[in-house]
Amino acid sequence: MDDASEEKMTDHALPDSRIESLQKELSLAFGQVRTEHLASEELFEIFSTPVYWSQLVGKRPCMLIGGRGTGKTTTLRGLAYEGQSKLVGSDINEWTAVGAYWRFESNVVTAFRGRRVSEETWTHIFSHYVNLQLVLKLFEFVKWFENNSGPINFPDGDALALTSISLNIDGPQNLESLRKRVGYELAKLEAGLNSISRALGQLSLSSLGKPVEYLVKALRQDVRLDGFTFTFCLDEFENLQPYQQRVINTLIKHVGDGGYTFKIGTRNVSERERTTLAENQPLHDPADYTTIDIVDHLKEQSFASFAEKVCDGRLSRLPVGFRPEVSITHLLPELLEEQEAILLGGEWQREVVRNRLVQQKAPDSQLEHFDSMRLVSACMIGYWAEAQNSREIDVLDDAIRDPRKWMTRTRNHSYSLLFTLRKGKRGTRKYYSGWSTFAQISDGNIRYVLRLVYEALLIHVSGGHSLDKAVAAGDQTAAASRVGQMALRELEGLSERGAQLVRLNLGLGRIFQVMAAEPQGHAPEVNQFRISYNSDTDMDEVRSVLSAAVMHGALISFAGDKNARSSGETKDVDFQMHPIFSPYFEFSHRRKRRMTLGSGDFLSLTSKNSRRTIQKVLSRRIPVVDSALPEQLSIYDGFFNG
Repeated sequence: MDDASEEKMTDHALPDSRIESLQKELSLAFGQVRTEHLASEELFEIFSTPVYWSQLVGKRPCMLIGGRGTGKTTTLRGLAYEGQSKLVGSDINEWTAVGAYWRFESNVVTAFRGRRVSEETWTHIFSHYVNLQLVLKLFEFVKWFENNSGPINFPDGDALALTSISLNIDGPQNLESLRKRVGYELAKLEAGLNSISRALGQLSLSSLGKPVEYLVKALRQDVRLDGFTFTFCLDEFENLQPYQQRVINTLIKHVGDGGYTFKIGTRNVSERERTTLAENQPLHDPADYTTIDIVDHLKEQSFASFAEKVCDGRLSRLPVGFRPEVSITHLLPELLEEQEAILLGGEWQREVVRNRLVQQKAPDSQLEHFDSMRLVSACMIGYWAEAQNSREIDVLDDAIRDPRKWMTRTRNHSYSLLFTLRKGKRGTRKYYSGWSTFAQISDGNIRYVLRLVYEALLIHVSGGHSLDKAVAAGDQTAAASRVGQMALRELEGLSERGAQLVRLNLGLGRIFQVMAAEPQGHAPEVNQFRISYNSDTDMDEVRSVLSAAVMHGALISFAGDKNARSSGETKDVDFQMHPIFSPYFEFSHRRKRRMTLGSGDFLSLTSKNSRRTIQKVLSRRIPVVDSALPEQLSIYDGFFNG
């Protein structure tokens, strides 16, 4: 890619009417990134089987762990009977699982607390609520099954009666009448939640799990359902109160011959309960369930390839005439470092370095060698001189005397060099382009990939380009920066920690951005940190903030312990701003080098003193901090300079 590819093309530009039509089609294909906003038909038309799908099959309960946008909901809905019927067909013998989907809505589950009712009583009430919901989910499947395969036969009528008795419901002796009564009981319970606590005491409660077990046993009397294991796909487990999680954990603990199992989706949070309602019987992985960390699995088995299939599937939904004939990887070409150096003004920087060499009395032989160097290698002379606080002529002399060592140094530091070429200048200071870059900054989050592609194609089309032309590196970069800003603004909407997390990310983003632009006094590509606790009094608050930051996607965590991401433990764990923010702040998205941040400074970055703390942290690492604020951060000028 050369300079011309960055210019706005005027020949063969799309007419305004066609631009508007294509923008509309792109919105339909890529604009809807939340699974909750898609109807079943739309969702399963664009469904792509995740690489960990086979690990979800079977009776063993699974805990599916991942942040927002990693595909938990899509996967769980795909396992449920609606998804299987769309993806596989109506023959349940061909299905991966026979299941039903239930999402724990925070506004509902939070109603099961307070009002001078003890937690023990709430536990019994919530257990009954869970029974009713799971039984109703079974009835929803039964209705679908009978519509497609005919009525279910019950040779032994007592099995269905046991379900009724265990729910404290008298009378119903057939599926339809029992279904109506269960719906009535659920409505009565929900009404009790919204009235005085006396109504809750009048409820007839049931024993956790028993009605479900009886109903599954009754359904399995039909030869067409004999031997099947029903899979309850439970989503947003993190919304449950700790005692409510213990209720679900108890059901997981005792999955056996009851004919049902659980596949549960949850964000990576440290507060997740591991205990059950029985004392000294916590859940153990892998004895009681299997943990599937979505991001780790996607990275291990090529998230880029999986995301490519997803995006190509969405491109294929565009109408003929708009639909490109190439893959998304061809629409988003990579930018080589040498090409990027040219776009960032490296040739001007080379002249600056050459002039300094002349001023430092470099002999003609050295200048000739310098002139023969590739652009990145030549610019590296100036970069290394600044980083090491030495003269350009001395660095060049070292490069000439040991070319192999210089080649290794250039290879190791060339990416860092790119962040310094336009230091202090207006406009793009670093390009983020190419399919592999988009996949990396998404960090296993398919929602971010879709948003990046959508914004890039939208900017491309708005410039009058059709989808038979590759998206320019500048447009890709603008899209990446825009999505990073969107992700930052989403943090503002969090009720409890939102303001803290925004201040934290603004502070960390500015620190890493300045360090990227100022190479002197520190290692290159610093974009991670580890907490050093100044006192025990900080520990609980720091861990609470870190847990919220990881849960809501402000930070990612990793360590030598392979379970660090899913367990949420913060001791000896490294943290990094989610790579989606790197194009907005302009620092490296690659997982590279770490700094240590004191717990006091960390907490201060989340407070209104964040601006002063930024300067304090930087002053310890950079001799002179004098870096202009990038244009895109000007909307936060009051925060950084106020």
